[in-house]
Amino acid sequence: MASNSEKILLKPLDRPVKVGFLGAGNVLWAYLQLMDRLIPQGIAIEGPIAARNQSVWEGIQARRPGAELVCDVESVLTSDSDVIVIITSPDSHCDLTRRALEMGKHVVVEKPIAGTIKEAHGLADLANSKELYLLAAPFIELSPTFQLLWSFVSDGRIGTVHSARALYGNSGSNWAEWYHNSSIGPLAEIGIYNLKSLALLLGPIVEVTSREASAYSERVIAGKRIKNLDPDVNHVILRHADGALSSIVSSHAIKAYRRPAIELYGTEGTANLLGDDWDPEGVDIWTDEKSCWQSYAAMDRTWLWTDGLANLVNCLKSGELVINDLQVDIHLIEVLEAARRSSKSGHTEAVDSSFDRVKAYPRAEYRHRVHDRTRPADLQ
Repeated sequence: MASNSEKILLKPLDRPVKVGFLGAGNVLWAYLQLMDRLIPQGIAIEGPIAARNQSVWEGIQARRPGAELVCDVESVLTSDSDVIVIITSPDSHCDLTRRALEMGKHVVVEKPIAGTIKEAHGLADLANSKELYLLAAPFIELSPTFQLLWSFVSDGRIGTVHSARALYGNSGSNWAEWYHNSSIGPLAEIGIYNLKSLALLLGPIVEVTSREASAYSERVIAGKRIKNLDPDVNHVILRHADGALSSIVSSHAIKAYRRPAIELYGTEGTANLLGDDWDPEGVDIWTDEKSCWQSYAAMDRTWLWTDGLANLVNCLKSGELVINDLQVDIHLIEVLEAARRSSKSGHTEAVDSSFDRVKAYPRAEYRHRVHDRTRPADLQ
């Protein structure tokens, strides 16, 4: 299947892109932070925000005076918004994405885009048929620092990568019950960042071995004691099409950690992505050629993990092709399906889908004349 970006080249909009939101949880504020970079540039305006729970309206309006709050998704879907950002609970992503596309809206949807590969293919086909953009989180491929690591691997700086490992964990949620009892699990909720990083760096995944465990038998969420929780610890081993092996630890029961997000071991060296892949702090690389560690600071410490929205807005304004490959995101959905089967069966499960492996996307040059590192270089 062709990627969403290969088929669509739209006429540039001669006005700001209007962005509406479905969902008003804690992720909303990360996207509004990004909007606050786009709005002053005159390229975006804020549309309606669907917040079904009206008890949160006062708090939102206190932090964001003038926010247009509505209590139903239809008010956003039928609005004059050009782009709909879907940040509701994961089990609603597929249906809301489909409805937004049917209404002629470009869509940015948080992960995972769907529960099954069949659903994901259906959404991609619908977007292509309507010549609409569909972007699925996570957006780590847009990070300049990740692109630096990706270029090292693509250019063969550490030889052929044979092994990799990744980790992403948190201590869970005390506000969202779905986080722990919706069968999404830590791999699909947070480990998907590592999963996408490894797929981009090492290529398509052909086999998955997954195991789950539970650290907690009950939790207190929104003042309620909740039992019958999903497993909150997941370990997976992945075999990539080119022969590399990688592993991911993802968990909703990790208090803190201090290690690279991604570790890559090659025949001629080692490379590490420091920090988390959604918030990278830099890259360390050791090569036989240099016989020493070389450290690279983050290319842009102001980069935001919501950058998929900025990518889409900028492309709608410029008419250029968006940086987006739904083949990868659809592939990840099948990997997640295989991981769930493996956890239940105790066996290694095959993955049939694939994607066209590409080298690192062209990255912006490091800008030395940055006077205020709290702001992106293009807003100095």
